[in-house]
Amino acid sequence: MPALPSNNRKLLWTAIAATQWALLMGLGTWLALWWQPAPHSDWGYYWAAAGDVAAYERGGLSLWLLAVPKALGWSPVASALALNLPAATAALGLAWHVDPTRWRVFAQLTAAYLLLITPFFGIVQLDLISAAQLGLGMWLAFGPGLSLPFRIRLPLAAVAIAFAVSTKPQYALVVWALVPMALALMILRRGHPRAGASAIYGVLLAGSLLGFATDMAMRQASGRTEQIRTSSAVTLYAGLLVSSDRRDERCGYWSVAAAQAARQDLDRSMLVAARDRLSARPLEHWISVVACKAPQIVSPPPYALYWLIESPNIRARIDTRQDRERLQERYLRALGLEQLAYRALTLTILIACGWTAARSRRAAAPPRAWLPVLWILAFWVVHTVFEIQGRYFLGMFLLAPLLCGLVLRQVGRRSGPSRAALRTEPATGGGPQTPKPPATKV
Repeated sequence: MPALPSNNRKLLWTAIAATQWALLMGLGTWLALWWQPAPHSDWGYYWAAAGDVAAYERGGLSLWLLAVPKALGWSPVASALALNLPAATAALGLAWHVDPTRWRVFAQLTAAYLLLITPFFGIVQLDLISAAQLGLGMWLAFGPGLSLPFRIRLPLAAVAIAFAVSTKPQYALVVWALVPMALALMILRRGHPRAGASAIYGVLLAGSLLGFATDMAMRQASGRTEQIRTSSAVTLYAGLLVSSDRRDERCGYWSVAAAQAARQDLDRSMLVAARDRLSARPLEHWISVVACKAPQIVSPPPYALYWLIESPNIRARIDTRQDRERLQERYLRALGLEQLAYRALTLTILIACGWTAARSRRAAAPPRAWLPVLWILAFWVVHTVFEIQGRYFLGMFLLAPLLCGLVLRQVGRRSGPSRAALRTEPATGGGPQTPKPPATKV
């Protein structure tokens, strides 16, 4: 089949991207306004603490972004949409912008993931906006061909990463796992890290440290030391220190026992408490805990529809209806379909990361080719120790296609004509190009 001319291709992809954006915005808004989920669980804390320094426990700089629509008198649903719709737009736009593949595979994966989490858009959560902030930082740090000079790009990248890490300190742990792996890979490949790559990874570390310090400073300013220590430590207690090693007891997930244990250890330093609890059980037990968690880490469950429908006000509305059994049956059927779609999509994203690394190595890409794989591995390493939940992996799956696109774009710039082997977009459109005859002198 002959290739479309370059201009026609651009118009086609622009139309597809615009259609995807309209679908995501429309569906996310409709679900939010139809169901009107009330803030609960962590979302209830975010809504109560937004704009209140004394109530701060977590949420970082993005909590102050939430405070703006709240101060304007907007409802929780409207405020959530004010943050999440732009965040989804940014994630989709970045994916389309960096994707060099002929069929825009990575952009399609990003759009599909956002489509599956549209029930999450109307919930007062900060997972999506922090992932978008981190994606922006990654693009500024790693994106090839940007017109901004390094001295401007890298500080902006650090600021974006700091916003994300202050909101979700989990990302600091991921960065602290990713950077040593990347540097070790460069040393094994070249004998020493390259100066430019070292600067980029240094910016990742600087941004993560800045974001972590910002979150810590805001926690100190609130003066809620006991609540903050408990809420922070419980992820370690639930993920490892008091976790069961049985699937039927939800190994690795939050539990009442984990929260109680975190409160019991308040009078001891975290290092001492962790050491004592680890030494109290044999090594085989901790290996069994990690093995129990592993399937949920490699293939975490979906979360968006559950968090929407299980909002207390929505659950109460369903339970008071005469046809509640029929609605519950439909809900369970929808959960099953969501599970199938989510498992298939996330597996495809993992395969895309491996494919990107393999094809980039053939094109003589730098060790940066392994960035998407290292991104996945860093998440897995962190969650072997810390609490697991489906939504904690939102950033991993949402940003993995973006990183794949950044890697292949870098390969295309370095390898020139050989990028055709990667099925990337040709530099010129309109099918095979006829070489021009050499000019002759008259």
